[in-house]
Amino acid sequence: MQLEGWTSPAGKRRVLARLDPQERRRYGRAVALAFPDPRTGPSVFGAPARTMVLASERRRWRSAVAGRAAGGRSIVVSDVADCYMSIGERAIRIAAARAGGDPEPLLRVLRRYREAGGDGIPIGPQPSGAVADAVLAVADDRARLAGCVPVRWVDDVVFAGDADAVARAARAWRVALAELGMREHDGKRSTNRIGALGSPEAVSGHGIMRGT
Repeated sequence: MQLEGWTSPAGKRRVLARLDPQERRRYGRAVALAFPDPRTGPSVFGAPARTMVLASERRRWRSAVAGRAAGGRSIVVSDVADCYMSIGERAIRIAAARAGGDPEPLLRVLRRYREAGGDGIPIGPQPSGAVADAVLAVADDRARLAGCVPVRWVDDVVFAGDADAVARAARAWRVALAELGMREHDGKRSTNRIGALGSPEAVSGHGIMRGT
């Protein structure tokens, strides 16, 4: 396993994990055992299995956000702070329990990753996307029960609809993140009345509807 520094186009510093073929297979098997049903809901986009044609996935994402916003009065846009790096044992155990899987093989793999100097789950390998989706599905469930299903691209979320439902769901999502050992990125949270935005496409000013 090799860890390499990388700077995103937005200037964010990240550490990418390069796994050899045996490590990739071991990681993939462990993720499949922890989360045996990797399917995502219709409001979740950017999952590894669905992004072979990224432009098409982004169009579906934009359409979903615009459709949800068109029928609502309030919108909240947010994301998770250091999502992959903040996914720890507690989050994986909770998500695996929800999925009916066995987290132990995955936790063993991740211990080796952390011993090599990594934090959270590896950035780069495709199975990490499935881990993130499984973990964030716990927060999605809480938001849904509170009255508003978020439209999500990996860890970027949009809540749109009735103002009270949006407020309840966004709050439930934040609380669920805290229970998972994660947190909302306060600097990227934005709350608006949809009428003040001019159009649902104005959300793209946050990078959300571009899937970035």
